[in-house]
Amino acid sequence: MPSQIIHLAIAKKFLQKHPRVIKNVCDFFDGNVIPDLAKDKAHSHCGVRTEKFDMVKRNAEKVSPIKFATTHDMCDDLNKGQYLHLYVDDKYYNDFLLRYFQEQLDRKRIGTDMYETFRRDDAYLQQKYGVSYGDTRLEGELQKINEVWDAENAIKRRRTGYEFTFPYDIKDLEMFIDQMSDVEIPQDK
Repeated sequence: MPSQIIHLAIAKKFLQKHPRVIKNVCDFFDGNVIPDLAKDKAHSHCGVRTEKFDMVKRNAEKVSPIKFATTHDMCDDLNKGQYLHLYVDDKYYNDFLLRYFQEQLDRKRIGTDMYETFRRDDAYLQQKYGVSYGDTRLEGELQKINEVWDAENAIKRRRTGYEFTFPYDIKDLEMFIDQMSDVEIPQDK
């Protein structure tokens, strides 16, 4: 999944490009992070649970923005935010990072590489796009989940000889953010 800061940067850029689509900005920002706060990610991402061994197949099935749009009130700004989150996740896994996932790296290695990439990028994105967890009403939950991820990955960062693979360049991410902010959000069921 992209980091919450990536999601918020896309949401903010979307608002700049489409100022009349969203009426309740707080709901829209909350919707952009809510799917990752759920315990059951298969449910919150409208995906299918699959085996974790084939990352390309798993990523193709783990999120469905179309299913979400057909089962939720798309006039609601919270749901519009959730739709954008799912759309971004789908494109992130199946287009933006497809080549990286096709390398069939160990699943734990992928998780660590992604986490370290977010650590590298989030401060830069917060400054460039002017976003933070405080843009949502879920700041406490977002900080808590990121503290857990940080503690889990701290041991790996201290291992001697462990080299991280950054799956993309920051300029590529900026282009991705710009492209994702052009999406048309469905307006009704």
